[in-house]
Amino acid sequence: MTSAIDPLLHRLETIGKLTDADRDALRRLPLRESDLSKGSEIVSDGEVSSSCCLVVSGYLCRSKTLPNGNRQIFSLHTAGDIPDLHSLHLNRMDHSLSAISDCRIARIPHDAVYEALDRSPTLNALLWRDTLIDSAAFRAWMLMLGQAEAVSRMAHFFCELFTRAAMAGLTDNNTFPLPLTQADLGDILGISMVHANRTLQDLRGRGVMDFDQQIVSILRWEELRKLGQFDPSYLHYLDGRVGRDNPAKL
Repeated sequence: MTSAIDPLLHRLETIGKLTDADRDALRRLPLRESDLSKGSEIVSDGEVSSSCCLVVSGYLCRSKTLPNGNRQIFSLHTAGDIPDLHSLHLNRMDHSLSAISDCRIARIPHDAVYEALDRSPTLNALLWRDTLIDSAAFRAWMLMLGQAEAVSRMAHFFCELFTRAAMAGLTDNNTFPLPLTQADLGDILGISMVHANRTLQDLRGRGVMDFDQQIVSILRWEELRKLGQFDPSYLHYLDGRVGRDNPAKL
Protein backbone atom coordinates (compact mmCIF):
# COMPACT_ATOMS: atom_id res chain seq x y z
CA MET A 1 0.00 0.00 0.00
CA THR A 2 1.36 3.43 -0.97
CA SER A 3 1.96 5.80 1.93
CA ALA A 4 2.34 9.57 2.07
CA ILE A 5 6.05 9.17 2.80
CA ASP A 6 6.79 7.15 -0.37
CA PRO A 7 7.31 10.16 -2.69
CA LEU A 8 9.89 11.53 -0.23
CA LEU A 9 11.73 8.20 -0.13
CA HIS A 10 11.70 8.01 -3.93
CA ARG A 11 13.06 11.53 -4.33
CA LEU A 12 15.77 11.27 -1.67
CA GLU A 13 17.12 8.15 -3.36
CA THR A 14 17.81 10.20 -6.50
CA ILE A 15 20.22 12.48 -4.60
CA GLY A 16 21.79 10.14 -2.03
CA LYS A 17 21.87 6.75 -0.36
CA LEU A 18 19.16 5.74 2.12
CA THR A 19 19.83 2.92 4.57
CA ASP A 20 17.12 0.57 5.79
CA ALA A 21 17.30 2.39 9.13
CA ASP A 22 16.74 5.72 7.34
CA ARG A 23 13.68 4.38 5.54
CA ASP A 24 12.31 3.01 8.79
CA ALA A 25 12.89 6.33 10.57
CA LEU A 26 11.01 8.20 7.83
CA ARG A 27 8.13 5.73 7.79
CA ARG A 28 7.74 6.11 11.55
CA LEU A 29 7.28 9.87 11.38
CA PRO A 30 3.83 10.95 12.64
CA LEU A 31 1.99 12.51 9.70
CA ARG A 32 -1.13 14.65 9.90
CA GLU A 33 -2.57 14.60 6.39
CA SER A 34 -5.04 17.09 4.96
CA ASP A 35 -6.47 18.14 1.60
CA LEU A 36 -6.21 21.78 0.56
CA SER A 37 -7.82 23.76 -2.23
CA LYS A 38 -5.90 26.09 -4.53
CA GLY A 39 -5.03 29.35 -2.80
CA SER A 40 -4.99 27.93 0.73
CA GLU A 41 -2.20 29.39 2.83
CA ILE A 42 -0.27 26.81 4.84
CA VAL A 43 2.18 29.10 6.62
CA SER A 44 2.06 32.88 6.34
CA ASP A 45 4.92 35.33 6.11
CA GLY A 46 6.11 36.10 9.66
CA GLU A 47 4.38 33.11 11.27
CA VAL A 48 6.29 30.93 13.74
CA SER A 49 6.10 27.30 12.61
CA SER A 50 6.25 24.17 14.77
CA SER A 51 6.01 21.60 11.97
CA CYS A 52 7.30 20.80 8.49
CA CYS A 53 5.06 20.33 5.47
CA LEU A 54 5.50 17.31 3.18
CA VAL A 55 3.82 17.55 -0.23
CA VAL A 56 1.90 14.34 -0.95
CA SER A 57 0.28 15.45 -4.22
CA GLY A 58 -0.32 18.67 -6.12
CA TYR A 59 1.83 21.80 -6.02
CA LEU A 60 2.81 24.30 -3.34
CA CYS A 61 4.64 27.58 -3.87
CA ARG A 62 6.83 29.86 -1.80
CA SER A 63 6.13 33.54 -2.37
CA LYS A 64 6.12 37.09 -1.03
CA THR A 65 3.60 39.82 -1.79
CA LEU A 66 4.18 43.57 -1.91
CA PRO A 67 1.73 46.01 -0.25
CA ASN A 68 0.29 46.78 -3.71
CA GLY A 69 -0.66 43.12 -4.13
CA ASN A 70 2.06 42.16 -6.62
CA ARG A 71 3.29 38.66 -5.88
CA GLN A 72 6.60 36.99 -6.68
CA ILE A 73 6.71 33.19 -6.61
CA PHE A 74 10.16 31.89 -5.66
CA SER A 75 9.75 28.17 -6.15
CA LEU A 76 7.31 25.34 -6.83
CA HIS A 77 7.16 22.11 -4.86
CA THR A 78 5.45 18.83 -5.61
CA ALA A 79 5.17 15.28 -4.24
CA GLY A 80 8.11 14.32 -2.05
CA ASP A 81 9.25 17.88 -1.33
CA ILE A 82 9.48 19.43 2.13
CA PRO A 83 9.58 23.12 1.14
CA ASP A 84 9.87 24.43 4.70
CA LEU A 85 12.51 22.04 6.00
CA HIS A 86 14.58 25.09 6.92
CA SER A 87 11.93 25.93 9.55
CA LEU A 88 13.64 23.37 11.78
CA HIS A 89 16.24 26.07 12.44
CA LEU A 90 14.54 29.25 11.15
CA ASN A 91 11.06 28.81 12.52
CA ARG A 92 9.81 32.33 11.83
CA MET A 93 8.84 32.26 8.17
CA ASP A 94 10.19 35.04 5.94
CA HIS A 95 7.79 34.14 3.11
CA SER A 96 4.43 32.46 2.59
CA LEU A 97 3.87 28.81 1.73
CA SER A 98 0.59 28.14 -0.05
CA ALA A 99 -1.23 25.75 -2.36
CA ILE A 100 -0.96 26.81 -6.00
CA SER A 101 -3.21 23.88 -6.96
CA ASP A 102 -5.53 21.54 -5.13
CA CYS A 103 -3.18 19.37 -3.14
CA ARG A 104 -2.65 16.97 -0.27
CA ILE A 105 -0.06 17.65 2.40
CA ALA A 106 1.21 15.99 5.57
CA ARG A 107 2.39 18.00 8.57
CA ILE A 108 5.30 16.59 10.58
CA PRO A 109 6.00 18.04 14.05
CA HIS A 110 9.48 19.53 14.39
CA ASP A 111 10.11 17.47 17.52
CA ALA A 112 9.51 14.23 15.59
CA VAL A 113 11.90 15.31 12.83
CA TYR A 114 14.58 16.26 15.37
CA GLU A 115 14.24 12.85 17.01
CA ALA A 116 14.56 11.01 13.68
CA LEU A 117 17.63 13.04 12.71
CA ASP A 118 19.28 12.46 16.09
CA ARG A 119 18.90 8.70 15.58
CA SER A 120 20.25 8.71 12.03
CA PRO A 121 23.30 10.81 11.14
CA THR A 122 23.09 9.63 7.51
CA LEU A 123 19.49 10.84 7.23
CA ASN A 124 20.50 14.11 8.85
CA ALA A 125 23.22 14.56 6.22
CA LEU A 126 20.89 13.63 3.35
CA LEU A 127 18.19 16.12 4.37
CA TRP A 128 20.87 18.77 4.79
CA ARG A 129 22.05 17.92 1.24
CA ASP A 130 18.46 18.31 0.05
CA THR A 131 18.26 21.77 1.62
CA LEU A 132 21.52 22.79 -0.05
CA ILE A 133 20.21 21.57 -3.43
CA ASP A 134 17.11 23.68 -2.89
CA SER A 135 19.39 26.69 -2.39
CA ALA A 136 21.32 25.81 -5.56
CA ALA A 137 18.06 25.68 -7.52
CA PHE A 138 17.12 29.08 -6.11
CA ARG A 139 20.43 30.58 -7.31
CA ALA A 140 19.96 29.09 -10.78
CA TRP A 141 16.46 30.53 -10.96
CA MET A 142 17.57 34.00 -9.78
CA LEU A 143 20.11 34.06 -12.63
CA MET A 144 17.42 33.22 -15.20
CA LEU A 145 14.92 35.65 -13.67
CA GLY A 146 17.40 38.52 -13.61
CA GLN A 147 19.34 38.03 -16.82
CA ALA A 148 17.50 35.79 -19.33
CA GLU A 149 14.83 36.77 -21.82
CA ALA A 150 11.29 35.59 -21.11
CA VAL A 151 11.35 32.75 -23.64
CA SER A 152 14.57 31.35 -22.11
CA ARG A 153 13.15 31.73 -18.59
CA MET A 154 10.03 29.80 -19.52
CA ALA A 155 11.99 27.10 -21.35
CA HIS A 156 14.29 26.71 -18.33
CA PHE A 157 11.28 26.56 -16.01
CA PHE A 158 9.66 23.73 -17.99
CA CYS A 159 13.00 21.88 -18.25
CA GLU A 160 13.51 21.95 -14.50
CA LEU A 161 9.96 20.90 -13.66
CA PHE A 162 10.05 18.09 -16.22
CA THR A 163 13.35 16.83 -14.81
CA ARG A 164 12.14 16.97 -11.22
CA ALA A 165 8.83 15.31 -12.14
CA ALA A 166 10.61 12.52 -14.01
CA MET A 167 12.96 11.80 -11.11
CA ALA A 168 10.00 11.75 -8.71
CA GLY A 169 8.18 9.23 -10.93
CA LEU A 170 5.47 11.73 -11.89
CA THR A 171 5.85 11.73 -15.69
CA ASP A 172 3.99 9.72 -18.31
CA ASN A 173 6.53 9.36 -21.11
CA ASN A 174 7.14 12.99 -22.13
CA THR A 175 4.17 14.53 -20.31
CA PHE A 176 3.49 15.63 -16.75
CA PRO A 177 0.63 17.42 -14.98
CA LEU A 178 1.08 21.09 -14.14
CA PRO A 179 -2.14 22.63 -12.74
CA LEU A 180 -1.13 26.27 -13.22
CA THR A 181 -2.79 29.22 -14.92
CA GLN A 182 -1.08 31.72 -17.18
CA ALA A 183 -1.40 34.24 -14.33
CA ASP A 184 0.59 31.81 -12.16
CA LEU A 185 3.23 31.51 -14.89
CA GLY A 186 3.49 35.29 -14.97
CA ASP A 187 4.04 35.47 -11.20
CA ILE A 188 6.74 32.80 -11.46
CA LEU A 189 8.53 34.35 -14.43
CA GLY A 190 8.21 37.95 -13.27
CA ILE A 191 6.17 39.01 -16.32
CA SER A 192 2.56 39.97 -16.99
CA MET A 193 -0.10 37.39 -17.80
CA VAL A 194 -0.27 38.76 -21.36
CA HIS A 195 3.51 38.40 -21.74
CA ALA A 196 3.31 34.88 -20.30
CA ASN A 197 0.68 33.98 -22.90
CA ARG A 198 2.80 35.35 -25.75
CA THR A 199 5.88 33.54 -24.48
CA LEU A 200 3.99 30.27 -24.23
CA GLN A 201 2.74 30.74 -27.78
CA ASP A 202 6.34 31.33 -28.88
CA LEU A 203 7.43 27.99 -27.40
CA ARG A 204 4.47 26.23 -28.99
CA GLY A 205 5.29 27.84 -32.33
CA ARG A 206 8.84 26.49 -32.14
CA GLY A 207 7.41 23.00 -31.67
CA VAL A 208 9.49 22.24 -28.57
CA MET A 209 6.65 21.81 -26.05
CA ASP A 210 2.94 22.25 -25.44
CA PHE A 211 0.88 23.17 -22.39
CA ASP A 212 -2.79 22.34 -22.72
CA GLN A 213 -5.49 21.33 -20.23
CA GLN A 214 -2.88 21.57 -17.43
CA ILE A 215 -0.67 18.94 -19.08
CA VAL A 216 2.85 19.78 -20.25
CA SER A 217 4.13 17.82 -23.26
CA ILE A 218 7.84 17.92 -24.04
CA LEU A 219 8.12 17.53 -27.81
CA ARG A 220 11.80 18.21 -28.52
CA TRP A 221 13.82 17.95 -25.32
CA GLU A 222 17.26 18.87 -26.64
CA GLU A 223 16.01 22.01 -28.37
CA LEU A 224 14.02 23.07 -25.29
CA ARG A 225 17.07 22.48 -23.07
CA LYS A 226 19.31 24.62 -25.29
CA LEU A 227 16.72 27.38 -25.51
CA GLY A 228 16.45 27.46 -21.71
CA GLN A 229 20.23 27.21 -21.20
CA PHE A 230 19.37 24.37 -18.85
CA ASP A 231 22.39 22.80 -17.15
CA PRO A 232 20.98 20.21 -14.71
CA SER A 233 24.15 19.98 -12.61
CA TYR A 234 22.67 22.31 -9.95
CA LEU A 235 20.05 19.64 -9.13
CA HIS A 236 22.84 17.25 -8.10
CA TYR A 237 21.21 13.97 -9.10
CA LEU A 238 23.33 10.87 -8.56
CA ASP A 239 22.71 9.88 -12.19
CA GLY A 240 24.72 12.48 -14.12
CA ARG A 241 22.77 11.79 -17.31
CA VAL A 242 19.60 13.29 -15.87
CA GLY A 243 18.62 16.47 -17.67
CA ARG A 244 21.30 16.09 -20.30
CA ASP A 245 19.58 13.05 -21.71
CA ASN A 246 15.78 13.13 -21.71
CA PRO A 247 15.02 12.33 -18.03
CA ALA A 248 11.83 10.46 -18.93
CA LYS A 249 13.88 7.97 -20.95
CA LEU A 250 16.28 6.98 -18.15
